[in-house]
Amino acid sequence: MTAEEIAGYVTEVQQAGDTILNTVEGLPTSIALPAETVEVILDLIAGMATTVITAWSKAAGVPITVESVQGLMPNPAPLTPPDPE
Repeated sequence: MTAEEIAGYVTEVQQAGDTILNTVEGLPTSIALPAETVEVILDLIAGMATTVITAWSKAAGVPITVESVQGLMPNPAPLTPPDPE
């Protein structure tokens, strides 16, 4: 992995983080965000996670599998599905 590749991954994650902060900055913490806004934020977070896992995989030389990603988690137990309400 080159320094240029690392810088590209860092830039991609930083840009997504900046977009998230700009989206929610200044909003009262007690208001519910519109579903469209939440969807954009979740898509950005998913993109950040994908970028980080891809960078880790390339740097470590470990293929991305369910098991390798679970191994990165502090608690590799499956997450509880969200309450549909």
